[in-house]
Amino acid sequence: MQTAHIEKQEIIQATDECVMCGLCLPHCPTYDAARVESESPRGRIALVRALYEEKLTADKTVHTHLHQCLSCLNCQQACPANVNYEKIIDAGRAKTITQNSFVSTVQQSFILLVLSNSTIRKLFKHLIWACKKLGLMKLFSQTRFIQLLPNETQVIKSFSSTNTGPKVAIIQSCANELINDPTNTAAISLLSKLNCEIVHQSHVYCCGALHQHNGKLESAQDLKHSFINAYKNYNVDFMATIATGCGAQIKHYKNELHCKVIDINELLLTQIEQNNLSFKPLDKKVLIHKPCTQKQTTKHANVVERLLSNIPAIKLEHFHDQTGCCGAGGMNSISHTELANKLLDNKIQELKTLKNTLLVSSNIGCAMHLQARLKQENIPVQVCHPVTLLAQQVL
Repeated sequence: MQTAHIEKQEIIQATDECVMCGLCLPHCPTYDAARVESESPRGRIALVRALYEEKLTADKTVHTHLHQCLSCLNCQQACPANVNYEKIIDAGRAKTITQNSFVSTVQQSFILLVLSNSTIRKLFKHLIWACKKLGLMKLFSQTRFIQLLPNETQVIKSFSSTNTGPKVAIIQSCANELINDPTNTAAISLLSKLNCEIVHQSHVYCCGALHQHNGKLESAQDLKHSFINAYKNYNVDFMATIATGCGAQIKHYKNELHCKVIDINELLLTQIEQNNLSFKPLDKKVLIHKPCTQKQTTKHANVVERLLSNIPAIKLEHFHDQTGCCGAGGMNSISHTELANKLLDNKIQELKTLKNTLLVSSNIGCAMHLQARLKQENIPVQVCHPVTLLAQQVL
């Protein structure tokens, strides 16, 4: 009871740091879409404070407002008072999680179980493969999770390494492993070509990010401890994260991991600048999607542009709406599909006007959300991670 009281006071104190100035409002995608205070950061902070002060009941309306937050944390980065919005919104969701509908609870619990449990993840991966081979995927075509599955993965060639460079552990996301995304293979290929020593892992550990941002705080803590215990004794120079969503979470653990946690784009850029590496020309337009979490994982806002600029003849472009969130937001593209698609509309309209175009994104959730909508709209644009594109062009 005493621990619960301390946690309660911590959350109330965190909400008290918000001065309600409203400077966060222009940076919040859900407020921009709804234009109501309860869909804004300061509105949600007020709701969480009222919950923890027991002045408000955790009903379905409060649950909806808190769980529709995308956890993009654009508001936190814009806040002049440095309010810890991430801590507040996660605590609010934990308070209202019992208001989930039965269908949402089952769906969310199943996805989190598949992603966090290695054995179940592998079994589900084999089941997806079998369904594809037997032509059964069309039976589940209306299931949102199946709609989010990407097209067949690209083949990435491998390279040998002299191991004269830094020692690197590449942290593959559990979602990346589940859908057989080629980014991990691409990263290994490029770093080997750059003579880095790759420390391979026989097991992919979930970092707990999705559990954390869906109100399952105890499960998130358990996964955090398992993750840290698995990697804290790795004798490496860098721990490179593949997906920016995972990277944003793992950076919270950096003091306990005893090595530098770095985004894969940033690491590759540094290594390429220090070594001679040549790439085949690519005479195509490449549109760069910047996930909200990329701002939390990299020091340089233009790291992807600088990385892909190594490819001759490439034409790099940005969405006109560079700051707008795509709506994926963890599991938001599954749990709040209508809102997620609404937030994606501007980008889709822009993509409809482009030809001979590739789209790159460093967040696997964003990439799946974008690809699903492109398939739905029959827009012939391929989506991949910048690292995968780079590996395809290396000489």
